[in-house]
Amino acid sequence: MRRHVVGGWLRAVFARPQGAEPQQDDTVELPGPAGTPSPAEIDALVARAEAAARQGLVKQTYVVDARTRVRIDARHGKAKVQELDASTLTKMMGGKDRPLRPDASADLLRVIGIMNADGSISSQHAKKYKQVNHFVEICRPIWDTVDARRDPDSPLRVLDLACGNGYLTFVMAEALRLRGTAARIHGVDVREDVVTRCIERAEALGWPHVTFTRARIEAVDPKAVLDGPPDLVVALHACDTATDDALALAIHTGAGAILAAPCCQHELARQLPDQTDCLPPPMLQQGLLRRDHAALLTDALRVQMLEACGYTVDLLEFVHGSHTPKNLLIRARRRHSGALDRGSWDFTAVREQCERLGVRPTLLERLGPSIR
Repeated sequence: MRRHVVGGWLRAVFARPQGAEPQQDDTVELPGPAGTPSPAEIDALVARAEAAARQGLVKQTYVVDARTRVRIDARHGKAKVQELDASTLTKMMGGKDRPLRPDASADLLRVIGIMNADGSISSQHAKKYKQVNHFVEICRPIWDTVDARRDPDSPLRVLDLACGNGYLTFVMAEALRLRGTAARIHGVDVREDVVTRCIERAEALGWPHVTFTRARIEAVDPKAVLDGPPDLVVALHACDTATDDALALAIHTGAGAILAAPCCQHELARQLPDQTDCLPPPMLQQGLLRRDHAALLTDALRVQMLEACGYTVDLLEFVHGSHTPKNLLIRARRRHSGALDRGSWDFTAVREQCERLGVRPTLLERLGPSIR
């Protein structure tokens, strides 16, 4: 092992072999030295490796650099050098090139928990890895639109509402970094624990341009947190009417684009009448059908209101339905740049439809009752 780490190493990872009885310290990760290690530092590493092996942590990996791993099974002592060559990378990426490659985006993938400390992507995380890369592909047309319109002297401003653990916030930041787009990204959530965790991840990555605050969506001032109006507003799985709050904020601030993945649409299910001549009775009498009908109706009305406010909208599958039923993504692009023209917003048709249906969606209220 000594000859492989004499020039330095990024980290050492000691783990129990697969199938061993789980224990609290199944994996131990040690950071490497800042520069070329001294003989004393190498001796200390050898001592730690021997101690780890005696504790059953016999699967030992030394990450030498972004593309080189040295793997040692302490039960046998033979070192195997693994290079992230084209063949290995293709296998890790599931047989195709991905926007977030295991070599170029290793730090990000490790911080959000997709890549293991030893540089591998387990089968457990392979689906998540494919999902986040699919998300990047979905975002590309949106980024092309807002990037072309923004002031080249200012960063692309992204506001992520109800960001949760921030996995996709960081994925967006990494994808924008890879495409060479300067960005300022701010995530918002009401839960203090997830915001604290996001802040810690941003610090671990050394990304001062990715920030987070704890707040309710309706209390957010985009110009204050982003030093200017948002170019892109994201709301992925903001529950029930929180999606409406996010859409309203985006529309009122003139965001150039919106990405929203709604979930838990309970509002209209409660408002729908128990019967109507327009639908078969079971559509409203059976709980599952009523819920699904209300969810589709909610999103259809949201699309109609976005279009009335000057957005071009398309709907697509966010992730495959086999992973989650909450897989609808609303992707909207503002048709015209420049100042908002609220006088051109016309909700006459949607108001009439809501009256016929006996519902009053939150987004319609948020966009202003005084607008025609």
